[in-house]
Formats: sequence, C-alpha cells, structure tokens
Amino acid sequence: MSDLRVIDKIALYGAPDRVTDALQDVLLERGLQVVVIVDDPTDIAARPGLAAKSGTPFQADSVARSVAGMDAVIVVLNSRQLRVEGFERTYDAIIALLEGLPTAGVERLLLIGEHSWLDHDDGLSAEKLEHLQHSLHKSPLAWTLVDAPRHGGTESIAIITLQHYACSVIDQCLQGTSVKQRLHVDPRPQAEEAP
Repeated sequence: MSDLRVIDKIALYGAPDRVTDALQDVLLERGLQVVVIVDDPTDIAARPGLAAKSGTPFQADSVARSVAGMDAVIVVLNSRQLRVEGFERTYDAIIALLEGLPTAGVERLLLIGEHSWLDHDDGLSAEKLEHLQHSLHKSPLAWTLVDAPRHGGTESIAIITLQHYACSVIDQCLQGTSVKQRLHVDPRPQAEEAP
C-alpha cells in the first residue's frame, strides 16, 4: 500500500517471548527504532535502537499513550507475556487497538496470533464476533492479521524458522502489503532451487 508513510519507529507488544525477540532482532538489524510496550519497562535490557514503555493492549487509552509517535505497531497476541488465549481476550485487545491507534496517529497494525475465530464460530459470542468483524472492516487502519508460527523439530531448526518468519512479517509491515487481510507466513526457509 504505497500511500502509507515510511516506517522507521515500530512499537512491539508481547515481549519478552521467542517470537517478539525474533521480531525485535530483525527490526534492530534493519536499523529501525523499536519500542517494546510492557508492564514493567525496567525488565527490558537496554540495547542501541531499543526503548521500553509501559502499557497494555487491552485498553484504548493506554494504547494511544504508549504508541504515540510510532509509525507501526506489531502485537504478538499469543506471546507468553500477553497470554491472549480464547476469543474474549482477542476481542478485547483488537477492539482496544482499533480504537487507540487512530487516536495516536498510527496507521499500520500487524496482529500475530491464533485467528481461528475467522474459520469457525463454535461457541463464540455472535454479537462480539459480528462487532469485531465490522470494526475491522470499517477501521481506517492498514491492519493485517498474521497467523502465529507453528514449529516442530529441534531447537536449532526452530530458531532458523523463527528468524525466517520474523523477516517475512517485517517485510509485510514495511512494504504495506496484505492490508486488511489474513496472512499465513510459512516459517520454513525456502529451499534454493538447483541451477
């Protein structure tokens, strides 16, 4: 989406966690400024290009304060820190973000998590499901729902796939692609084709 402004500063919710750590590393390697939004900023080790602020993705006013001055926001809903499991907490976070980001002047939002509520509505509140879908549809934000990575195998393979996943997600964020869509990123590096 070419009308999005250049992205230099990115807020990241969900740290510390393996996925947020991988995203943070890729962002810093690319020379971007990263602000992690956490309960206690003193828990985050200082690094060049990295800052920490307190905040929660579950309250619109906190979101607006925490992400002011940012160009984009990435939220890892199912991180160990946020523990967004189940539709109710997903609903609370997404609605707060959809309300808080425009107040702060942020246009780009990537939501990483389990988006199974899009596939089936078994036992979910029909009213909340409809409200969430309507809110996403009418939102002025350039949002993307990114399916959380699933990996298996050894620890070293998981690290490689996480790095590949993080690079792919960051590319989506910076290029402004897959706007107002759900995206599945294959965490496995693609094999090089033989000449």
